Amino acid sequence: MKLKKYVKTVLLSSILATGLSVFTLETGLSDYGVVKVYAKKTSVKNKVKKDKKVLKDFKPVTEQGGSLWTDLYTDSKNNKIYISIEDFFSELEGTTKEAKISVNLKKKLVKVNVGKKHKFKLKNTHIPNNIYGNPENITLNVDGNKTEVKGYVVKSDSYWSKEKVLYVDFDELAEKLDLIHDKDISKKKYLLYTKLPENMIELKPEKSPIESYVDDNNTSIGSYNINDMWAALLENYLYEENGNLVKVEAIEANNKKEINRVSVRKYDSTGNLLETKEVPYQGEEFGGFYKGEEYNYLIFGNNNEEQSDSKEVIKVVKYDREFNELGKLSVNGAYTVYPFYAGSLRCAEIGQTILIHTSRERYDGHQSQLTIAFNEDTMSLLNADDLGEFQRNHISHDFNQFVMADGNEFIAVDHGDAYPRSIKVSWLRTEALEEEHRPTGEGNRYKIIDRGLLSPSKSKEILNIPGKIGANQTGVSIGSALNTASKVLVGVNRIDYSKATGFDSFNITGKDVDKRDVVLYSLDKNTLEVIENKYTDYTLDKNTTYTAPKMVKLDGTRIMLIWNKLNLKSYKSVLQYLIVDENGNKLSEIKTLEDMKIADEVPIVYNNKVVWSEYKAGRLVLNTIPLE
Repeated sequence: MKLKKYVKTVLLSSILATGLSVFTLETGLSDYGVVKVYAKKTSVKNKVKKDKKVLKDFKPVTEQGGSLWTDLYTDSKNNKIYISIEDFFSELEGTTKEAKISVNLKKKLVKVNVGKKHKFKLKNTHIPNNIYGNPENITLNVDGNKTEVKGYVVKSDSYWSKEKVLYVDFDELAEKLDLIHDKDISKKKYLLYTKLPENMIELKPEKSPIESYVDDNNTSIGSYNINDMWAALLENYLYEENGNLVKVEAIEANNKKEINRVSVRKYDSTGNLLETKEVPYQGEEFGGFYKGEEYNYLIFGNNNEEQSDSKEVIKVVKYDREFNELGKLSVNGAYTVYPFYAGSLRCAEIGQTILIHTSRERYDGHQSQLTIAFNEDTMSLLNADDLGEFQRNHISHDFNQFVMADGNEFIAVDHGDAYPRSIKVSWLRTEALEEEHRPTGEGNRYKIIDRGLLSPSKSKEILNIPGKIGANQTGVSIGSALNTASKVLVGVNRIDYSKATGFDSFNITGKDVDKRDVVLYSLDKNTLEVIENKYTDYTLDKNTTYTAPKMVKLDGTRIMLIWNKLNLKSYKSVLQYLIVDENGNKLSEIKTLEDMKIADEVPIVYNNKVVWSEYKAGRLVLNTIPLE
């Protein structure tokens, strides 16, 4: 091919910086001289452009949250993207496919050691906006097994750099490593996830994963379940219906286009989404969900800062099983400023009576429980005469509330810090009786016993908490409560009170006051005798604590306890579980599962497994523990 002579009066450094291939320069010229440049005239430029790959910024959707943006070469014609080998493996850090890599650009070889950590160095290599031609074969050696992927060795387009970067076919590399992957060139997004282990099932989203997974959506262990002072409302519920699973989840709006709503999703046993429905909030905030014997209920709340006795503070909405609305109940005033404040909400049912046991901040600024009874047929309030300052089952402060049915009475379990300063179990009447005049033993004086609706027929403080009355710090959290034919079981995590020297509303002083063990209290319904069982010992592992346990009744004699073992420095956790009888005696050893956690959602028995859901980097999974 002939050379065509071009002569330009330019800076020599400017020519070199453009990356032009200079064949001949007149000698002896300074940087400011006339430079004669001889270059080959190309006649295949238009043909090369057909193979052009364009550099674009992509948003990763990955398990570890992904970097903010990643530079990838795109080949829209062939629906391919090419990612640097370093960027690809950096997105796998902390996953089961984390790997140490070694790149030999001369040999076009990448060695991958899965399971080993790699120190990724931040490089600022300036690469060209376009690359051309067909990709080359790159040898991939994964733990001794060789294969090939397509890729490019891309040279820096900076005159001052001789660095090169390896870009490989994203889909091919993901396939070779058995990863879940997807891409959307038009939206400049790519997805990269590891496959789930056998004891997890994905509850599939309505849209494609690349659109549905939100990489910062992770189920977190609630602070109360670790060592905080009061509980939070439950936002996730799971139940079985006709062999399928139904997940109910409260979702608050992220932007002005969205509304606060309750999501209802139905899945088959393999995680396929069968139905989905969204129910708008009917109040300022979500309080809870209850699956009754025949109907479903959603509870909402409204703030009442004006302290109006006529303002609705609680709304109960009744639905059929398909979440078609059937009726409503409004609770006005109720000496309540902020419903659900510094507590939780749970419900139980006896006949046509449904009990809501929750918390509130009152007109006087104090916090206490709030207990509401209503008739599900008429959707009418049953204890309208007892919604004032001190209800018959008054607890204050009350930082967590549980309720369950026991024959013709409700059992309430409360976490009090003052009146009383204890964990208290109470049996609440469902029928009002006449007042009882009980002799005091002091002459003709009598004590009047209120035996109205929801008044306690008996009660037991199963754990008396040290410290001054009203000190918010109590050193204990309730994780779950349930009852059997003869026992009431309450699962907690608590500190070693013998090491605590003081309690106030902010701190506990003493040794190891940030560390807790798993304890189960078994209360005999007849004798009210309490058995205490401690299953863990935080002193055996440095920087270790245990979260408040959840309980699942497996049958009439076996109960499973599930908790997280948590490192207080790294905040990494593993899941542990144990099977006991109603007295708390061990029926199995403590077993440990990696890469799984339990938060506030109550686990259930489903298809001979204990199951509950968890968000893992935006992916909704069903955790399972097979029953033997």
